[in-house]
Amino acid sequence: MNLSLPVRNLSPRAMKGAAILLVSAILLLLLAVLPFVWHASLSEQAAAQLAERDRVKARVLAHADARGRMLTDGDQPQNMFLPGTTAGTTLAAFQTIVSDAAGASGISVLRMQPLPGGEGSGLSAYRLAVDAAGSMEQLQRFLAGIESTLPLVIVAGFNIAPRAAAGSDPQPYASDDLAISLTLEAYAWRGAP
Repeated sequence: MNLSLPVRNLSPRAMKGAAILLVSAILLLLLAVLPFVWHASLSEQAAAQLAERDRVKARVLAHADARGRMLTDGDQPQNMFLPGTTAGTTLAAFQTIVSDAAGASGISVLRMQPLPGGEGSGLSAYRLAVDAAGSMEQLQRFLAGIESTLPLVIVAGFNIAPRAAAGSDPQPYASDDLAISLTLEAYAWRGAP
C-alpha cells in the first residue's frame, strides 16, 4: 500500500499552499526553539557574572583582612577638623586658615563672610563665602594650598570672571585680573558640653 501522494497530480495553487505550509511549519519550529537557545546563552552569561562577582568579593575580603585597621592611634584624625571649643573660635580659626593660604598665594581677599552652618555638638559644618581678586596662577596656588593642608577644607563652589576696571567693560581673556568667588567648607568636631 502506497501512502505517498503523487506531487505531479497537485495543481500549481496546491503546490504553492503546500510550500507556504512547509515554510510556516519551519518558522514555527524555529520560534519554538529560539527561547530555549536564548535562555541557555543568558544562563551562561549569568553564571560567568556570578563567578566574577565571587572572585571580586573574595579579593576585597582578602584585602580587608590583610589591611587591618584603617586608622591607628598615630593617625590623629582630629587634625582633619577645625580647632576651637566654641562656634566663634572655630570660625575664627577657619578664617585664619583661609587668610594664611591667601597671603601665601598672593591672592587678595576682598570679603570673607560666614554662611549659615550647623552648630552644636558632634560634627558641625562651617562655610565661608570668599570674594577675592588675583591672577589665574595665584588662584591655582591658593586652591592647591587650601586643599592640601590640614584641617580639611573643601571648595564647595566657585565662580571666576575677569574684573572690569572702573567704568569699563571686562576684558574677555584677561587672566591677570580675575574676580573670584569661592564657597569653602570645613568641619569641626566637638563633644557635648
